[in-house]
Amino acid sequence: MININTNRLTQITILAVITLVIGYQSLQSMRANTWYFNALNILKQPESTITPEELELADRAITFATTQDPSQPHYWQLSAYIKMLNLAVTSEKNNNKLLVYQQAEKDLLKSLELRQTWSETWIALAQVVSYQDGPTERVYEYIQQAKKFGPYKFDVQLGIIQIALMNWQKLSPKYKALYVAELNLAVKYGYKFYQVFDVAKQVDALPILCLSLKFGPHFEAVRTRWMFKKHCN
Repeated sequence: MININTNRLTQITILAVITLVIGYQSLQSMRANTWYFNALNILKQPESTITPEELELADRAITFATTQDPSQPHYWQLSAYIKMLNLAVTSEKNNNKLLVYQQAEKDLLKSLELRQTWSETWIALAQVVSYQDGPTERVYEYIQQAKKFGPYKFDVQLGIIQIALMNWQKLSPKYKALYVAELNLAVKYGYKFYQVFDVAKQVDALPILCLSLKFGPHFEAVRTRWMFKKHCN
């Protein structure tokens, strides 16, 4: 009888401990999710209107989220995005660009460790590493992973085009072939293609893009539109 009661008490104790652990983990997850959405809500406004102070709040919020629940890949991806956006806003005052790139790379690798099938994360990683090292073989491999999981995603094509334009003088023949192929794919997305002009302008490569678009039947429709005439004539 004593043994039976002891066994029951042990089972009840174990069950209580398990319940407490699950409850604690659920609470941590809920808190982390709240911080994540706090950060996300700040970023819903146009990028041009976000202040450095708001970005600091967003960075703090996503740091709390990753600390309380480090198992969510989208938390780490957003953390890297906020770091890069903050750098873009404060680039003229920031003397630690390399450190920011390294931190963003670490966040993206952590995200991919948790989920490897997000093409947007792979192309973001390729971009961040290219900022540090240029169009290396490692960057090319990351691009191939992005294409593997998102072969028809415009964001992937746009990222590849940006990497190519930003590093044009250093591109190998296979990178230039990749650039041409992605440009041909991106033009099929109609009005979205105009984002390519914005990217080219950001990296001071409009002349290269314009020259690329002046030839070939794929870009015939683009050459007749106002965006081309505005930037390329």
